[in-house]
Amino acid sequence: MLSGGENIILVLVAGEFLLGFLGNGFMVLVNGIDWIKSKKFATVDLILVQLAISRIGLLCTLISISSQLICCLAELLVNKPVIVDIFWILTHLASIWSGTCLSVFYFLKIANFSHPLFLWLKWRINQVILMLQVGPFLIALFINLLLFTKPYNFTLNRENDTKALPGLQMNRSQYIILQVIVNFLSLLPFSLSLISFFFLILSLWRHSLRMKLSGTGSKDSSTEAHVRAMKATFCFLFLFILFNLSISIAQWSHIIPNKKLAVMFMFPLMILYPSGHSLILILYNSKLRQAALKMWWQVRCYLKRKK
Repeated sequence: MLSGGENIILVLVAGEFLLGFLGNGFMVLVNGIDWIKSKKFATVDLILVQLAISRIGLLCTLISISSQLICCLAELLVNKPVIVDIFWILTHLASIWSGTCLSVFYFLKIANFSHPLFLWLKWRINQVILMLQVGPFLIALFINLLLFTKPYNFTLNRENDTKALPGLQMNRSQYIILQVIVNFLSLLPFSLSLISFFFLILSLWRHSLRMKLSGTGSKDSSTEAHVRAMKATFCFLFLFILFNLSISIAQWSHIIPNKKLAVMFMFPLMILYPSGHSLILILYNSKLRQAALKMWWQVRCYLKRKK
C-alpha cells in the first residue's frame, strides 16, 4: 500500500512523463512533416529529431525503472536485469550527446570569432556535428555489447566486493568501473556544452561592445540569437546537473534509512531533464514555437465549435 507522499510523487512523475512524451513527440512530428514537404533536413532539425527520440527512450527507461522500484526495490538493487542497463546506457548517452551537439551547433553557428581553429570548425560544422553524433553512439553500443555478453549481479554485501557471485561474470568492482566509464562519457559532453556556453557569453560581450562603439545600439538579430542560444544551453546544463545529482543520490540510496521514498523523490527531478529541456527548446525554436501556437489556436477553435 502506497503512502500519501508516494501517491503524490507518482502523480507528479506521470504528469512529467506525459508532458515530456508529448513535447518530444511534437518535435519529431513537426520536423518530420517539414522534411516531407521540403525534402530537406537542416542540421539543427536533425539534431532536434535525434534529441527528441533519445529523450522519449530515456523517459520510457526511467518510467520502467521507477515502476520496478515501487514494486520491488530490494530485488532490483540485488538483481538488476541487464536489459535495463542496456537501454539506460544507450538512451542516456544518446540524450546527453544530442544535447551537446545542439550546444556546439549554436556556438559554431551564432558565435563570431576570427581564430583560425574556430573558422575551420565553423566551415566544417556539418562534419563536426556528424562526428559528435556517430562517435558516442558507437561507444554506447560497445559498452552494451559488453553488458550483453557478461550479465552481472550487483549486491551490496561486503563479502562480494572482491569475489564474483556464483555463476556470474561481473562482480561489484566491475560494476563500479562500468559506472565510472559511463559517468566519464557523460562528463565529456557536459564539458563541451559548458565550453560552448562560455564562448557564447564571450562572443555576445564582444558583439555588444562593438555595437556600442559603433553607436548602433545593443539590440539586433545577432544579439537576440546569442541570448536565445545561451538560455537554451544554460537550461540544458542546469537540468543535466540536477539529473546527475538525482542519479547519484538514487545509486547510493542504500545508505539512506528510507531508501524507497528517497529514490522515488529523485525520479521527478530526473524526469524534469528530458521533459523540461525539450519544452524549453520548443519555446526558443521559432519554427517549433509557431507550430505549437498554431496547434493551440486550432484546438481552441475546435473546443469553441464544440460548445
